[in-house]
Amino acid sequence: MNIKNKQLGAIFIVAGTAIGGGMIALPIMIAKLGIVLGTVLMLFIWVVAYYTAIINIELILRAGKGLSIGQLGALFSGKIASLIGVGSLKLLMFSLMSVYIYGLTSLCQEILNLNKEYFAVVALFVSLCTALVLFLPIRFLDYVNRILFMGALVFIGILILTLVSSINGKRIPFFVGKYGEFSSWSVVIPVVFTSFGFQVVFHTLSNYCDRNKKVLNKVFFWGSLIPAIVYIIWSYVILCAIYNYDLDFYTSIVDGKVDIGELVKTLGMISGLKTIQVMVWIISFLAIATSALGVGMGLCDSIESYMKIKNKHSKWISIAIAIGIPSVIAIIVPSAFIVILGFAGMMLSVLAILLPIYILAVGKFENVYYASTTNKFMLAGSAIMGVVIILCETINIAF
Repeated sequence: MNIKNKQLGAIFIVAGTAIGGGMIALPIMIAKLGIVLGTVLMLFIWVVAYYTAIINIELILRAGKGLSIGQLGALFSGKIASLIGVGSLKLLMFSLMSVYIYGLTSLCQEILNLNKEYFAVVALFVSLCTALVLFLPIRFLDYVNRILFMGALVFIGILILTLVSSINGKRIPFFVGKYGEFSSWSVVIPVVFTSFGFQVVFHTLSNYCDRNKKVLNKVFFWGSLIPAIVYIIWSYVILCAIYNYDLDFYTSIVDGKVDIGELVKTLGMISGLKTIQVMVWIISFLAIATSALGVGMGLCDSIESYMKIKNKHSKWISIAIAIGIPSVIAIIVPSAFIVILGFAGMMLSVLAILLPIYILAVGKFENVYYASTTNKFMLAGSAIMGVVIILCETINIAF
């Protein structure tokens, strides 16, 4: 496979990993701030996500091989950085996989119209299917992800065009919500940051792209920009359509009284067409599936990297661990979709922002691959944002 083809596939993997459960949760979150402030926040977090991606790739290029953040910490800093990196990465990945398995299971239940008592059975079936797909070589996973991702974009485009017709240009929730309350921002920020959670594929894609500096820069720029554009358009259209269709339901979203299933059901009702309801389910399924694929790849690769002997058995063992633990969490912890996403945002802040900046600061390096990683203003701004995300989620958990 030539490098340009790999670049395109890697871009889709990054974008597909980001566009998942967070996409379904975003309208519920952004409603609290209104479209204007919500869009500004998403753009700001995109800049932070892209810049910190470059920092992580800088460390991988200096290491000369695709290593996870924990391994980078051990190489350039020491045991403490390694333990923090490994711990936060594993917590993040297992949290995200739990969210995705829970989300896919819930969707399958709704589509098949099954009772809640069958949740565990459906979850095990979803887990088995995910495990079988992850056993494929990364080249095949690349193509599977391309198909799923392009399918999701096509259905998203059709749904957006359909919902636009129900929007009155004079009734747009620009500043509707509780944007003046700190509690709204503390809940929204971690979830929005998690929505750009493609960082779990750094080490996998760096090897896949042969650690090519220019290619990796393009991969993470476009791979992170595509979700940002999709998120902004998606949130705008969804919230405007709901605001025009049912103001009381919009108010319920702002008050935090609406879950994912209710949102999806209402979107299907807005147009009055049964085909739209099916389309919403398909979009939700494809969005979560692409994320599960990206995170699952990164988690399996990370677990397998710690095994001394690598063969088909080690691959199955890594998959069993990567899927088995999240499946148990998804079954035991019901209705925790947004709660787990918020917790994942806190873990993501540690491994994607704070720890890489720390390793970059304490490491003794001779070569610099990306000049922007030496910009003290950008490094300080990113670190502050990382601390803010952790403080927000800490407050959410405490109160």
